[in-house]
Amino acid sequence: MKDIMVLRELEQIKAISHSYRVEILECFEGDLPQTAKQIAEKLEEPHAKINYHIKSLLKVGILNLVDERVKSGIIEKYYLPAAKVLMIDKNFIKNGGEELTQSLNQAYISIFDKINSDFYKNIEIAEASRFINQYSDYYLTKEEAKDLMKKVESVMVDYLEDKRKNNRENVIPYNFAVLGLSKESKSKKIISDDEEMTMEHEDPKI
Repeated sequence: MKDIMVLRELEQIKAISHSYRVEILECFEGDLPQTAKQIAEKLEEPHAKINYHIKSLLKVGILNLVDERVKSGIIEKYYLPAAKVLMIDKNFIKNGGEELTQSLNQAYISIFDKINSDFYKNIEIAEASRFINQYSDYYLTKEEAKDLMKKVESVMVDYLEDKRKNNRENVIPYNFAVLGLSKESKSKKIISDDEEMTMEHEDPKI
């Protein structure tokens, strides 16, 4: 498994714009391959449904078939994500057009829906731990906001680098999400030359 996979094809973006497929990718722990049956048991979903979405991820190279084993006369297929982190190429975003923008927005929504679902599950568990830090109404340039997110990401990547596996005592799984939202309107108008300037996409990570 690679550390990072850069997505440069529209079909790859479409594949991860489905919230259910994000859940499937999150079922993998470190470099441990899993079968569709194992994932179905984790998600408590029908095996056939998991298989359908696994095939979609395989087709675009986001998921790989890494092993096949015969058990009781049945071939078990083992899968593993192509990389620990998926990134969308910034240049591809700039030149992708409206269809890419729609797929990318859907991917954001899928990720947010998953975070939202995890949050409500966490709230239902009395002894669960949660951390929320909110910082509102700070004024930054786009460059400053991007720089801040990169610094936060760098700290988290360094700290979490060796914590992908459940190989220590007294550990429990955590999900962390960093979200930054501007309050700008969807587009701006440059009055001097009467042209509309649309906000440029950031370089997202999935």
